Amino acid sequence: MYLAVALVLFGWAACFQSLGLILYAISGTIAFHLRIVFGEEPWLAKRYGLEWASYCASVPRWLKWQLK
Repeated sequence: MYLAVALVLFGWAACFQSLGLILYAISGTIAFHLRIVFGEEPWLAKRYGLEWASYCASVPRWLKWQLK
């Protein structure tokens, strides 16, 4: 969901060739990332423990080809 919204925002920025929309897309993507890393992931780790750790080890956070 977060990735799709980020792609839409960057698409709008490209279509309208707007610096303001590019900055909005960048700031929104950073905000999504921070929410996931500092909000959702700690909650999931606390709730699911070792099952969550195993899942994180096998699934990348954003994209399949990202660096670990």
